[in-house]
Amino acid sequence: MREIINDTKDRCILCKKCVGICRKTVGREAISYVEDQNGNGSIVFDFDKCIVCGSCDYICADNAIIIEDIVDTRVMVTPSGRKEFKLKQCAKCGYYWAPEQQIKFMSEQANLPLSAFELCSDCR
Repeated sequence: MREIINDTKDRCILCKKCVGICRKTVGREAISYVEDQNGNGSIVFDFDKCIVCGSCDYICADNAIIIEDIVDTRVMVTPSGRKEFKLKQCAKCGYYWAPEQQIKFMSEQANLPLSAFELCSDCR
């Protein structure tokens, strides 16, 4: 398990790869690059739009984004803050397998009812 810390903003080099993967690959706009009036840039996460898929964590070579599953919770630490997300429990085996936001997104994208996502991939 990686170290779960509360602040990774010093690790971020503002490469914006996380912004691109979230928008272009995942199809969300949960991560933005913003500049203040002095031209200082920062990466900002909109946790309400985030489906906690982990693509940003995967693409970040600087460990500025950390995602770790701890029992029934996915913990996400980013340059703009820390958030915990509830994981969905498999109705058959009890394994906590995906964030509820991600399941809702998959349901909408696939035009399937949420009930179609009651089982983890091992139990389907």
